[in-house]
Amino acid sequence: MSQYEVDFNIESFGKDENDIQYLKTAIENLSNESEKQFQNIKDEKWFTRIIDLATLSNKKNIRMSQQISNIAQAQDILIELLKRLSATDVKIDNMLLNSMNQIEQLYNHTEKLALKVTDLKEQMIYGINQSKNINDLKDIEKKVLYSLFQEASKTFENTSTEQQQFADNLFRYLQIEYSSINLTESINQLDSVAIKKVLLQLLLEYGFLNNNNFKVNNGFEEIVEMFDFGNKTINEIKDTIQNIYQLRGIEGFSWFNPVPKEHEYFIDLEIEEYLDQESEAFIEREPFTLETILVINQNETKVIKNKIINLSSIITVKGRLQFENCEININDNFVPISLQSGTLEFINCHVKAISNKEFLIESDNICEISIINSNFKTSTAICNDKNNLIISNCNIESNAKTLVFCNNLNIINSEIKGLLYIESDPNYLIGIKTEGEIIKLENTNLINIEFQATNTYIIDNCIFEHYCGFNSVVDGQILNTKFKNLKRDISFWHLKITNCEVNSNETNFCRLYAYNCTIEDTKFENINDITLHDTNLKNSTIYKVLELEMHENNRFESIVFDKCNSILLHGGNNRFYNSTFSNNTYNKEENQSESFIKYIIGKKDQLNTIIEGCLFKNIIVSKGFVIELSCFEKIKDIRVKIENCIFKNCKSENKSLVKLEDFYYPKFSKNYRHLILGQEKNNIGIENI
Repeated sequence: MSQYEVDFNIESFGKDENDIQYLKTAIENLSNESEKQFQNIKDEKWFTRIIDLATLSNKKNIRMSQQISNIAQAQDILIELLKRLSATDVKIDNMLLNSMNQIEQLYNHTEKLALKVTDLKEQMIYGINQSKNINDLKDIEKKVLYSLFQEASKTFENTSTEQQQFADNLFRYLQIEYSSINLTESINQLDSVAIKKVLLQLLLEYGFLNNNNFKVNNGFEEIVEMFDFGNKTINEIKDTIQNIYQLRGIEGFSWFNPVPKEHEYFIDLEIEEYLDQESEAFIEREPFTLETILVINQNETKVIKNKIINLSSIITVKGRLQFENCEININDNFVPISLQSGTLEFINCHVKAISNKEFLIESDNICEISIINSNFKTSTAICNDKNNLIISNCNIESNAKTLVFCNNLNIINSEIKGLLYIESDPNYLIGIKTEGEIIKLENTNLINIEFQATNTYIIDNCIFEHYCGFNSVVDGQILNTKFKNLKRDISFWHLKITNCEVNSNETNFCRLYAYNCTIEDTKFENINDITLHDTNLKNSTIYKVLELEMHENNRFESIVFDKCNSILLHGGNNRFYNSTFSNNTYNKEENQSESFIKYIIGKKDQLNTIIEGCLFKNIIVSKGFVIELSCFEKIKDIRVKIENCIFKNCKSENKSLVKLEDFYYPKFSKNYRHLILGQEKNNIGIENI
């Protein structure tokens, strides 16, 4: 057994609605389970989700749930996880407090666990530590914080002792001195939604401490509105603050309590030799010539280790062939490896394949290929579609039209770069094609790569750069992933996209198309135009997009549309809730009559479009409208409802900021007919005064 350092990947914990229940189930079961029952729970969903939050520091691809061998290890990992999750979220802390009797049962197992449970209980007394660290605030963000509190204090007839102590402690801790800035402009220039939420929470905590409630004055609310968040986001932060106060009292509002630092944590494991290559010293390779014809029979294993090979042999694999710490050169006289029923592995290898052959590896049956801790540079596809392929901790460069064409695919902790240069043919991308049922990319950087799948897939914590694409019409998930400096249009079909970023190269704006997608906690930036069909967006930001085209059946909840040039609706049943539209000015003569949101309604648009609880701020439309409805034919019913919205600092030469009426010419008539296309209710600032 060897000792390995362990990290805990808790950044995304809680985003899955089942996470807290899984954690509760883990506490209930692992506090009581015996060694005999341990093997029966190892495949439970709650067990794999919770235990796999622990990862080996230098071996992120190894799943902890598959490596631990006894109940004691699982209990040890659980209590370490609880110590890191406590003081990160009110819901988690409430659950831990309610489960403390069960957690305390671990006292009875070992002295080591008893000490850790004691540490956890002591850690809990420090209260809730908010999710973002104020130590990360930049100078400009500290100035914004000072000005927020300064302006907020002016809105109260008297500030409370608690408010004064809160502000004083905060400014002393951050070493903030007096500053004078344009508050509105500075808030608009903040580029991090997360930091803006931190500042907003601090502001709301300061306001709450006036009377320990949110019965604040209109002046304070106007400062809150500067943040351009929808009502739902603001209410969620208020709920968090009230939960903190209910759980810990005023002391819970400290952002700098001395919560114990995470200590290093090690675990004893037995890991297969090939997974432990990172710790081995480099061994010099020596030239080696394979026999002309090499056959690996069934139930036979051949390991070729520490060699330099110019591969020209005819190789047939029915058993297991492993290349370990080898340098392999492949030229045009190469014959593709025939993998008939076995396993082929490249571990810690350097492979250079300059060949005109179609594949490096060919199979007639489903076989297993593993490429681990290796570098590949190839002009040839790695394998055909009959293989299950694992790529882990690798660096691969290719100018093959198709780099990977396989059955099941798993790519972990790797970088894959397409070397074909696109100026001559922008559609000629390096392809990763897969047709199996298990398709996952994790912690991987893909550059100039087109990903194609015919079955459900998961992409987690990856980066796609430059020329990249998706060719997939099946359900998939993309989580914690960045699409950076895009130089090519991109399409998303049938995807669930969570906590991602999408931006194009600022000198080469791309287009984005999304159909039947669910998108949450995602930022879109510097995109020429976005076209949406049947797509739901929630808690996301759309920034500096020239044109948004929304076809039918889209839903937007708590979205920030900032510095977007125009929004066009082409179909019915579009719903906007608790969203913010801000900072757009039509200041060129040719754009004087432009409207910000424009909807040309047709007979086919049967379902209502709703705009409710939204904020329109700093939109200057000159001769146009903030929202304009129009038609070219007879429309029988009201098609748009605008309710409970606020129009702030919006300007137009028209009496109203919203145009709800239009006219059309019936066939065979020179006289137009007047129509009312929409209705507004309980809106503020919709009329120019």
